[in-house]
Amino acid sequence: MLRTGLLALGLGLALAACGFEPVYAPGGGSLASSLRSVSVDQPSGRIGQAMRLAILDGIGDRQNGIQPKYRLRSRMTTSTERVAIQADESAARVNVIVDVAWQLQDAAGLTTYERGQVRRTVAYNVVADTFATLVGQRDAERLAGKQVGEAIRTRLLLALRDR
Repeated sequence: MLRTGLLALGLGLALAACGFEPVYAPGGGSLASSLRSVSVDQPSGRIGQAMRLAILDGIGDRQNGIQPKYRLRSRMTTSTERVAIQADESAARVNVIVDVAWQLQDAAGLTTYERGQVRRTVAYNVVADTFATLVGQRDAERLAGKQVGEAIRTRLLLALRDR
């Protein structure tokens, strides 16, 4: 018991000494406040909304009218790919592919600080029940949007770390 406590204390001191700053802790520190100063453009479509919500979920609430210092712009393309083709040439599985090119700019959109691309692929099964297939498709689209948003949020943290 004492040994575990000493180990935890030592680990805490080591993390503090290396400059570790928890982003998602209450209050969050300077990196969290930089992340909250990012305005995320409104994308179109269901997948774009899932992406935006995943980004905003990690940013947290904007505190009492903080003016955004940064703007996140994105351009999304989606496609589907039929896989697991059966003997009757119907697909038993479909991949939803989401590609997003993003840019972190100043609030006015004049200077680009960072840019990148993210791609995620999520699959769903095609079954005999049309409704079940539709639900699977929508779940796959929502998950792909969420995964893209989480990846962009992580890259935003890296970009803002040195600002």
